[in-house]
Amino acid sequence: MKYTNPIIKGFHPDPSICFDGKSYYIVCSSFEFFPCLPIFESQDLLNWHFKQYAIDCPDHINLKEISNSMGLFAPTIRFFEETYFLVCTNVTQGNFICHTKNLAHGWSDPIWIDCPFGIDPSISFIDGRFFFQLAASMKGKNSILQFEIDPYSGKMLTDPVEISQGCGGRDAEAPHLFKKDEWYYLVLAEGGTREGHMVTIQRSKSINGPYEGANTNPILSNRDIKSRLQAVGHADFFQDKKGSWWLTALATRPNRHFTLLGRETILLPVEWIDGWPVVNQTGNASVEVETDRFSKSVKQRNELVPFLCKKLQSVRLPIDYTYDTDLIIDNLPTRLGTSKDEPIAFLSLCQADTTCCFETTLMVDECQEGTFGIAIYKDDLHFCQFGLRKTKHQTELFGRKNIFDLLLYRSNNLKDRERLTLKLSGDSNSYHLLILDETNTVVFKDQIAVRHFTNECSDSKFTGVQLGVFAEAATGKTRFITPELRYQ
Repeated sequence: MKYTNPIIKGFHPDPSICFDGKSYYIVCSSFEFFPCLPIFESQDLLNWHFKQYAIDCPDHINLKEISNSMGLFAPTIRFFEETYFLVCTNVTQGNFICHTKNLAHGWSDPIWIDCPFGIDPSISFIDGRFFFQLAASMKGKNSILQFEIDPYSGKMLTDPVEISQGCGGRDAEAPHLFKKDEWYYLVLAEGGTREGHMVTIQRSKSINGPYEGANTNPILSNRDIKSRLQAVGHADFFQDKKGSWWLTALATRPNRHFTLLGRETILLPVEWIDGWPVVNQTGNASVEVETDRFSKSVKQRNELVPFLCKKLQSVRLPIDYTYDTDLIIDNLPTRLGTSKDEPIAFLSLCQADTTCCFETTLMVDECQEGTFGIAIYKDDLHFCQFGLRKTKHQTELFGRKNIFDLLLYRSNNLKDRERLTLKLSGDSNSYHLLILDETNTVVFKDQIAVRHFTNECSDSKFTGVQLGVFAEAATGKTRFITPELRYQ
């Protein structure tokens, strides 16, 4: 059968995976968005549903004052002795570990580890010992450090040892270490997380090295081929319930060299030949993967998350809201893009495909004095809002485009309207902004090029585009009627 990549679409980078004997779990980076660290569950590796956020209590993490594409980097998830473990970096606080025996009961409070600062932490459980790896900057070059740890207290049990400086590429990072047969294998990302991204591997008979690289490095990269998938790297190896080897990795789907959706999660089969892994037969990632590893009863459904769900996120700090068929947000006065230390009444999901339609309805009389509507958000310097603005003296429809140092604002006065439907549609070239009244007459129309929100044009290289609703007012609540996000 054939399956297609990405297996988790939209801004879901740096995937790490574990298998508990029944289900597979993937965790991804979340950077400046709250709640943090989305976890997905699957029974068959092809169909994934959002399970929970690992961190959903604001007291557990500090995201105040962080810049876009900062925050929580590159988590690792593992399962050992009936316990799930998760390690991650918050770039302003350091590295932490948390655990749980039951995902339904949530995770322990983060335990901060007093260790050299680094990113992309990982943990390996080998022969009853617990080894922690991370990528640190040493003398201007990335170095992979390793030490033993108590995973419940976070206490370092040994001094850090440098085990690798990579295989010659820039930015050696994302270490994952595992044992197979008599070898310890160290998997790395190198080349930077854009066009030059690649996966390399080393092995050693001793866990602390010295490690030797494979002659076939990089074992996975699309840096030198024409493909719909690019920036492929940051891999995590695992075995499925039948013992077959796979890896998850990140990849992008650029359109004419512009990357809108951020880095996404892919799945590729692995074979072992002469003690080294061969990924997807060619060492390249592909959108379509032919494999006989799945039974005929397994079908890839490509179901996407509905907008009204527990996956909604705010920027940096939590906000109050409720939903059933409608979404009700507590208004806040701080405007999108203007503050890093105040909560902003903006709720969103990542955009999962290029062609999309997002719409909701507002009742004009229900809205307070303020601004309300739909927003496209890449970062604090690249976003677009449109909707309704009310003051004591007038009500208007508006569109606001904030593209780095360029601000474009246009508005139309609104009179004698009760109900407004806001409709955002996206394609490979543009976002189209429409507002219709209760008679389905277009009362506001605008558009903006999608390239302004791409990694190549924005200030935020690690995240994707978020689509959502905002409610900027000093008091009250705003009801967004049946918000719906659809894809073609």
